[in-house]
Amino acid sequence: MAETIQQRLIEWSVNELWHNFHCPFQQNQYYIPYPHMIRKCYALSMNERGVLLDILSHLGQNEEAFPSQETIASNLGISESTVKSAVTTLEQKGFIKTVRRRGHVNRYRVNNLENNPYIAYSEAAHYFLRYYQPKYVKKSLIQSVIADVIHSEKYALHARRLREVYRSTVASDVPYPDLAYDIVSELLLDIRMKLWEEKGIQVSLPIYSDFWQYAGLYLKSIGFEDGDECDWDEYLNTGDEEDPTQGQ
Repeated sequence: MAETIQQRLIEWSVNELWHNFHCPFQQNQYYIPYPHMIRKCYALSMNERGVLLDILSHLGQNEEAFPSQETIASNLGISESTVKSAVTTLEQKGFIKTVRRRGHVNRYRVNNLENNPYIAYSEAAHYFLRYYQPKYVKKSLIQSVIADVIHSEKYALHARRLREVYRSTVASDVPYPDLAYDIVSELLLDIRMKLWEEKGIQVSLPIYSDFWQYAGLYLKSIGFEDGDECDWDEYLNTGDEEDPTQGQ
């Protein structure tokens, strides 16, 4: 069976003999998996995506990366000030955690990306675009509105609240799945309203059952049955990791 383009690209990345024969001075071997949820995340600018990808590519077995900002800037062809700005916003959005050590290069840890609220916002927006965008409207026009809403201070506050509820070991007044649904629904309503008020575009919205179909599948996948109470502290990784560099 013929190799797929994906298989050939992986072979190209890891096969040293192939590399040396076709490009004897090439030093950039290897590859990393890079989910489309990150590559297409509306909450990340191009520079933020680039910096996050470069940090991911430097991760070691201890799940830390410590490229200097100069190295990241050189790899991406951007300035160190741009890298510094991107690192700051990636921290604010919960994608990475920086461990700062006086006299040493900063170390970066990548947080639980699968639980990042901004990725949830973005995926909901992609779902909205795919199934509810009017066919006569250009995606770029709607995408600009989506980005404005997701980057607003309102959704920064929502993201912080979601992270706090997710990580908390104390029972919340609103279960995490309910809170996530409420915030995502509010996000889509805000996008819809902004499209109407600023662009004169009227769109429909995903129906309630769409979300709970997938929420139910997720809850079932982690062992919940109908009627069970969600103990997120027991089933999900909610604790802070200890900082091995403390006291050094």
